[in-house]
Amino acid sequence: MNHNSQLPTYSSIMADWLVAAGYTHCFFLAGGGCMHLINGFRSKFKMIPVVHEMTAGIAVEHFNECAPEGRAFALVTTGPGLTNIVTAIASGFTERRPMLVISGQVKSSDMLTGNLRQRGVQEVDGTALTKAITVRSTCLREPIGREAFMALVQATVTPHPGPVVIEVCLGVQGAQVDPRSLNNMPALDHSLSATSQLRQPSEPHFQEGITVMAQALSSAKRPVILLGGLVSRKVAWGLRSAFALANVPVMTATSAVDRIPDDDPLNAGRPGSWGGQRSANVLLAQADVVVGVGVQWDLQQTGFNWQAYAGNADIYQIYPDQEELNKGHPVLTGALAAVPDEALPALLNALTWTDPEGWLSYVQNVRRRLPVIEPANLHGPGFVSPFVFIRNLTKAMKAEDLLALTSSGGAFTGGLQVCEAKPGQYISTSPAFASMGFGLATAIGAAFAQPGRTVVHVEGDGGFAQNLQELAVVRWHNLPLKMFIMDNGGYGSIRATQRKFFGGAYVGCDQATGLASPDWEQLFKAYGIPARRLRVEEDNTDHLMALIKNPGPEAWIVPVDPEQTNFPAVSSKILPDGRMQSNPLYALLPELDAELLSEVGKYLPN
Repeated sequence: MNHNSQLPTYSSIMADWLVAAGYTHCFFLAGGGCMHLINGFRSKFKMIPVVHEMTAGIAVEHFNECAPEGRAFALVTTGPGLTNIVTAIASGFTERRPMLVISGQVKSSDMLTGNLRQRGVQEVDGTALTKAITVRSTCLREPIGREAFMALVQATVTPHPGPVVIEVCLGVQGAQVDPRSLNNMPALDHSLSATSQLRQPSEPHFQEGITVMAQALSSAKRPVILLGGLVSRKVAWGLRSAFALANVPVMTATSAVDRIPDDDPLNAGRPGSWGGQRSANVLLAQADVVVGVGVQWDLQQTGFNWQAYAGNADIYQIYPDQEELNKGHPVLTGALAAVPDEALPALLNALTWTDPEGWLSYVQNVRRRLPVIEPANLHGPGFVSPFVFIRNLTKAMKAEDLLALTSSGGAFTGGLQVCEAKPGQYISTSPAFASMGFGLATAIGAAFAQPGRTVVHVEGDGGFAQNLQELAVVRWHNLPLKMFIMDNGGYGSIRATQRKFFGGAYVGCDQATGLASPDWEQLFKAYGIPARRLRVEEDNTDHLMALIKNPGPEAWIVPVDPEQTNFPAVSSKILPDGRMQSNPLYALLPELDAELLSEVGKYLPN
């Protein structure tokens, strides 16, 4: 017998390494270009086939967001298998979330050279294609050692979290290799083993940065701590007593809505342009010191008029990327390149704020006076208010239920604005890339991350239609998803934009302009999933609580007015030269009456 026939394949060795790294689940779509990988992985992980590769990537992102333990990765075939997952990779990159994608590739002898466009079957240069949206992207043309492989895997989480794509040539996948020969092989290159330039808790510069920010907060009259998505739930939830001792108002960015519960007296709301709460935006504009911990201050968070963001405040930022700290908007008074989970406890422990002017009471009063549901929002008879509905739905949920929000449209922004986060509750969404079609895959990833728990999924009809084929996964695994499809007849956000800026010159936004939608109840019936239209009178907490208590998947079609208004809204206009001009985030529409504004905005910029 040939001795080599007893050796394991490189794919099975990779599987063992991934198990050692904590991976437990694989979302995949089978293909000839990854056949050896599938065979090597099939007995080592829970293998979850999906219908489209994009779902594999999204499910991985949100499995890793919601799993108390274990990790998931995506496995795709070469060519279209990899191109189909690119949107999900881009989301993980912009959101700075761990994501490992392993892709098949043609035999190394069949790979492109020079200016050829194709040599191998279904070939594409995936490394080049994904280079701009990954923290590492490489192609294995020959087996690499354990150290090099584990360095690639570790790059998903530190020092700068994000996607890693590893293409594996077909001949490498199936190669029979002695594992002992791989243990002492060198790393791929120096960049994989380079030391992080982040400040560590033991370094003097780390302590100096924390001291400066703690002193700024402690001496402030109106301080705010803003938590971003790079502060983990584990750390944020574990610091409840430390937050209480510090007694400083806390806000959350769009990627961190569940880091502090709604009923916490320190909760000062969720500022931002998409799904931002009016009260939080008004309060942020009145703060005199703002420290952002793990928050990515992009224009979605600051608004397009970023020059006026927190215009009264000295702004400090703790973030693990010097490029983010150096970008110039908003203008920072101080910055610290550090791991947010390490810096936040140190910051809270160093605070000695005494609230000299009753700022916390003022914050609580403004939050009461400016409710999250705007009275100005209108809808016609026979429809429900999406804001009231989502608020009531989240009130009806238990703390152990997971909420999966879509990442685009009115269900997304309305959900961020009004959802009620309970203590220890997971709320998962992908706001940075804000792509349509993410909601169902988000819910699938969350359901596998915490088996047996109910996952409530809210998504617009337009977004749901982009990934509806994954109902097959929901039905096959009998996932406990409670799906609420906000049916406004198409793309409500696009319709509102065309109405606002182009005088109602509608195109491609609803049935009348060529955007077709399915018969939703028949669609779910085809997958064997119970579904019906929600009655208007069921839009209350008691009814919704009864709807989501049953096991297994179910769906409800929620009637939303196509002309539904969406307030509060940033006031913007198109200038004669085509440029957009936006008001500051605190100056939202509809404008507050003078008496109320004087009560809730006495520290606003003049």
